[in-house]
Amino acid sequence: MNKPMRVFIILFLISSLLVGCQQSPRKQYYLLNATPTTNQTAEITQTLGLGPIEVADYLRNPQIIINRNTNHLQITDNAYWGEPLQKGIARVLAVNLMNHQTNSLIETFPWRSDSTPNLSLRLTIYDLQLINGEAAINASWKLIDNKTKAVLSQQHFVRNKSSGDSAAEIAATYSELLAELAGEMNQALAAHN
Repeated sequence: MNKPMRVFIILFLISSLLVGCQQSPRKQYYLLNATPTTNQTAEITQTLGLGPIEVADYLRNPQIIINRNTNHLQITDNAYWGEPLQKGIARVLAVNLMNHQTNSLIETFPWRSDSTPNLSLRLTIYDLQLINGEAAINASWKLIDNKTKAVLSQQHFVRNKSSGDSAAEIAATYSELLAELAGEMNQALAAHN
């Protein structure tokens, strides 16, 4: 093969690669959302703590993950969380709790040592997954009196909810499951306030 032909083939391959890279799909970003509420104004009379929040390591992936079965994870193509999922869970739970506890400010962990809330909610999420059209959460939480270090309430929270498998449907269904979790936490807070 002569030199001009080799140069032509190399340039053709490079340009083909560049064109292919330009046509890759754009990344799509999704957020968890708190339950909408009506306009409300209330004087803040207490601060409640939220955290630490622990999530399973596989949930720390920036892409949305679908479980094809209990032992197989599939990373979605071009569907990303708009924030680390652990932070999104904390944000959504805080807003949902403040919607219930309108006189409370929810401060997420870590908080300053000179402003430790009297009560805090600790959360561990073992699973947040979608298998065969069912979104599921498996978590445990504790309500702690930070002054005495006593556990005032603790619950194991498991819920399933039907969901489509698009990234938007997964984010919406996970948001609904987190709203149910916040509702359960709110009942414990109401009993100890």
